[in-house]
Amino acid sequence: MDFRILRYFVAIAEEGSISRAAERLRIAQPALSAQVRNLESELGSPLLHRMPRGVAVTESGAKLLGHARHILRSAALAREDLLGDAAVIIGDVTVSFPQSVAMVLTRPVVEEVLRALPRVSLSVRESNTGYMSELLRTGRIDLGFVFRQADTVGLKARRLVEEDLVVIGPPGAFERGHEGLAPKPLRFARLAPLPLVIPGRPHSLREVLNDYARRARAELSVVVEVDAIPQIKELVAAGAGHAVLSYNAVREDLGSGRLSGARITSPSLHRSVFLCGHAELPQTRAVRAVEKIILEVTAGLVETGIWKARLASP
Repeated sequence: MDFRILRYFVAIAEEGSISRAAERLRIAQPALSAQVRNLESELGSPLLHRMPRGVAVTESGAKLLGHARHILRSAALAREDLLGDAAVIIGDVTVSFPQSVAMVLTRPVVEEVLRALPRVSLSVRESNTGYMSELLRTGRIDLGFVFRQADTVGLKARRLVEEDLVVIGPPGAFERGHEGLAPKPLRFARLAPLPLVIPGRPHSLREVLNDYARRARAELSVVVEVDAIPQIKELVAAGAGHAVLSYNAVREDLGSGRLSGARITSPSLHRSVFLCGHAELPQTRAVRAVEKIILEVTAGLVETGIWKARLASP
């Protein structure tokens, strides 16, 4: 068993498909399949369940996957230690954004990484925040974002910003005012009974709304659960109901009049955005460098008003 086959196995487990892993690794599928069979023979245990449309790790495969990720990360750290601090930063970094954060952060972060860290291979993914913590704890991603303090348990977390949540409806549902929002906010007691198109659990936005509803002793009136922000906005614009999203996610739609919206009061709704990493595994220099860029880009976007949010205290 060597580092190469461990890297191959991790790719197969993450892709859930030998063919997709072969494309990612840029090797022939038959050769990759043979490598896995040889590894299973060496370990004396099946590592993958072969299914008509992909593969899934067996119990033994799950154990190997945890060891493989730890070994590969340790090898990367050892390489960095031997290269020394003066060396050019080299490495692989995987960052996962929730949809609403991706809309404002992905482009400037990627552009700055390409400019400042040309030897870093950056992989950007979009994930439901409800699964972000698990992706971080299992080492499938290096950095990710969550919206609730409860989701940071067991992770290294830093609160980046606080951003307001607004209620949106079809055109004409709310009076149009400054920044596309109604001059008069909507009280939470009037929001809860509205027919809502919102994400299902374990999506963090849904959990945030549930937290507010519990504290207000109110029950949300959910007509349909939709996780994808573009589809939520399409349904609301068509009159299927109302939704609660971050202002940044609907800023352009409010400005164009495609949607109408209002701030929420009594209580006002907001959420924190946390940048998270693994709590126990040490970070490579590449991960630390990308994390630094995310912090700097976020500060710049907030200070210039591109990201309508409030920077959290260090």
